[in-house]
Amino acid sequence: MQMNIKVPDEFEAQVHNDMLQIAVEAFKQAGKREELPNYMSKKQATSYAGVSFNTLQKMIAQGLRVSIVGGVQRISKQAIDDFYKENEI
Repeated sequence: MQMNIKVPDEFEAQVHNDMLQIAVEAFKQAGKREELPNYMSKKQATSYAGVSFNTLQKMIAQGLRVSIVGGVQRISKQAIDDFYKENEI
């Protein structure tokens, strides 16, 4: 069964603009994530993971893998992706 609903042109235009704005913002965020290096500083990792620094520290305590080379800590995108996948419920 198909239903046709007529809405005012102004409403339709507003919904269109809102959806376009949401899509543009989503693409911007995705682009920023892709600009990050494969091995990130903790600050970069918080941006990639979408969490605060304190939450990142908790994730590390819960098993998020950190690479340490020459005393420098780096977290890979893959480690974050794996951590999220391992903790899905």
